[in-house]
Amino acid sequence: MERRKKVPFSLNRNDARPLVNQLVDGLREAIVGGYYEPGDAIPSYRELAPALGVSEIVTKAALRRLADEGFVESRPRIGSVVRDTGEKLWRGRVVFIYDAGDTGYFQTTLAERIRVRLNVEGFLFSRSSVDRHADGSADFSLLDAALARSTDLAIVLFDRDDVCRRLAKRGVPFAAAVRRRPPVAAAGVTVISHEAAFRDFAAWCRAKEVGEVVQLGWFRHAPDAAPVLEAAGIRCRRRVLAPDFSRGMLLGIEEAAFREFRRLSEGRRLSADTLYFFTDDYLLRGALQALVGTGLKVPGDIRIATVTNAGAGPYLAQCLPRIEVDPTAIGDAIADSTLSFLGGNGYAGGDAGGVRWLKG
Repeated sequence: MERRKKVPFSLNRNDARPLVNQLVDGLREAIVGGYYEPGDAIPSYRELAPALGVSEIVTKAALRRLADEGFVESRPRIGSVVRDTGEKLWRGRVVFIYDAGDTGYFQTTLAERIRVRLNVEGFLFSRSSVDRHADGSADFSLLDAALARSTDLAIVLFDRDDVCRRLAKRGVPFAAAVRRRPPVAAAGVTVISHEAAFRDFAAWCRAKEVGEVVQLGWFRHAPDAAPVLEAAGIRCRRRVLAPDFSRGMLLGIEEAAFREFRRLSEGRRLSADTLYFFTDDYLLRGALQALVGTGLKVPGDIRIATVTNAGAGPYLAQCLPRIEVDPTAIGDAIADSTLSFLGGNGYAGGDAGGVRWLKG
């Protein structure tokens, strides 16, 4: 009875998923993918802990979950052994594709919602990331490995034309969750649109006599309210910050906003006549931390609005005006269309909803 000592995956400390969930997903995919075959003894919780840099509490919990799902069974003096049920465990397989490092609350909650919905219906849900080189080009090695097994549908998160072209070239059916134009050859498209919320935001700005908005973002394809605001007669200046990701993605985003707003507050360059609009809630967190101790009141002395994820905060005594994005609702929309496609009825797609303006 073979026991493979090497673990064919690693855990990501910047991933918002709990470590137990990451470990269960990794072991499950290794079993379904054939790395661990029926009858194999997988590494024990004592072996997994140092190999993955986690506690034995985490590895024990993961192995219990796998046993509860029916993938392994415990045998005395041997450990956890892959079961051979003689049955087809999954009706099909879906691969969710995202850029490496994009493991914030939105992506994680969205993917988890789709996974739960598909698993209940008997479909295996796998994740695969695409690394980006310094020049922006893609490293497809992990994706190609994921696609080596039969894939019924790939879901591409956001506007990744090079990923879509590669899937089309390989003949893998795919759908995309996009903010911009639909990719060529897609089986369907779910649109994550902020336009209606931006129009409500612009109307609110006009009602509040906001003359200027400074829009703060950190990546090029962030939702852009400027065209809608300017069409409503409101001046909009874009400011794109440059996070340092050497200590982690989310911390880097917060630090970038912290440094910018500390500089602005120390230089007394913040204006009560300007509304500062954050296209990312982690940018907002960093800015609010920089304003602690300045004596400035938010809201009050400084006008702030933000894009934020439903269920992710930040928790404040007064809710800020905001565009709220609900990754669970968007995940449900994608799951509905995916299940429709897998059932032979095509990928419905359309507007996912889940994005709304709240006055605060």
